Amino acid sequence: MAIFAHRGRDVVYDRVGSGPPVVLLHNAGTQRHIWDDQVGELRHHYEVFALDLPGYGESDQPADGYRLADYADMLEAFLAAQDLADVVLIGNCLGAATSLRYTMTHPDTVRALVLCNPLTWNTVRAGRQAGLAWVDARLPLGPVARRLALPDAVVSRIIADQLGADGRRRDLHHSPRLTAHWGDKGRLQALHGLVQDFPTYADLDAFTPGPGFPPICTIWGEQNRILSARAGAQLDETLHPHTRIQLPECGHLPMVESPESVTNIITTFLSSQEVRPFGATEHPVKT
Repeated sequence: MAIFAHRGRDVVYDRVGSGPPVVLLHNAGTQRHIWDDQVGELRHHYEVFALDLPGYGESDQPADGYRLADYADMLEAFLAAQDLADVVLIGNCLGAATSLRYTMTHPDTVRALVLCNPLTWNTVRAGRQAGLAWVDARLPLGPVARRLALPDAVVSRIIADQLGADGRRRDLHHSPRLTAHWGDKGRLQALHGLVQDFPTYADLDAFTPGPGFPPICTIWGEQNRILSARAGAQLDETLHPHTRIQLPECGHLPMVESPESVTNIITTFLSSQEVRPFGATEHPVKT
């Protein structure tokens, strides 16, 4: 475990392996260890960084800073501090949105993007959690979110709702890797800040990659209850990914629900001829 200081706050991350750089970002509510299976394989060929986003995992819980722009700024600062270029960004939900938002303004620093269940305005408002998001966006829930600690039973229910049928049958909603830190006091604060910022995610729905933009791989769990896989398919028509995969037995956490499949998708995509070789001198044109 290592610490990156950003704006006076600690961002915790793991760094393993050697080779070209890969950065993994988790979804809202979880933490860096959801990627442990993928890290275990990628570390043999890459230098892998897995971060706890601010407000989650072992990173600090700031009073603010939960906008998409804040996460993209943090990622930019982290890559600069580690002197990383020609990097592969892999993210789930919020992590995918952060990766895409950063790359929209810094395409020349990114080799490729793997976007699992990307969070956008359209994918969230077409999901089954749209009603809850509507309520949270309109009520003064911030003070409650800072004080509340969720009981274990509620945490398990939240995680179960994120899983596909197979994951629930395997009791993954009780896995410490998925339940970790959910019960910590104030953990809902970051989620509240995220919901307040949802309308700005519409920029991702409107974005069309130009010539030379880094190649994209999208992965969706067909049984995703949090975000809409159908809206994700519409997003693919805008993003024009090189690789688009839907996993029929997975929900919002495919890297844990079907780790071998997700790892194979990532490694196959990164080895494809469409992905610019590491160290190439030609950089994408900024759009």
